[in-house]
Amino acid sequence: MNEDEILLNNLSYYLYAPLEYVLKGIQIKERILTSGNLQLIVYSNDHNPPHFHVITKDGKIDARFTIEDCTPLKGNVISPTDEKRVRAFHADIKVKLMMESIWAKRELK
Repeated sequence: MNEDEILLNNLSYYLYAPLEYVLKGIQIKERILTSGNLQLIVYSNDHNPPHFHVITKDGKIDARFTIEDCTPLKGNVISPTDEKRVRAFHADIKVKLMMESIWAKRELK
């Protein structure tokens, strides 16, 4: 499966969440990608401003960045190397579109 097919599969899942999740306001943890120890996650029923979380499996990092321009919001300070990786992921138009699609689905609730 190539990158475009993966993106389409993920987008179709995000855009067509089960109706009971929408009606009950259930918060769904949507992992965008994982690279090494870093995970980029958008929660479907999270607070404004539109943002994503960067977490690690060991719990040492739980930082938040805006979807719009990758501005740090709140959370643990991350290393310059990890922040550079996050910004590189965010700069990928496919990643940003996926995050915006998840957030837009949240706005429909």
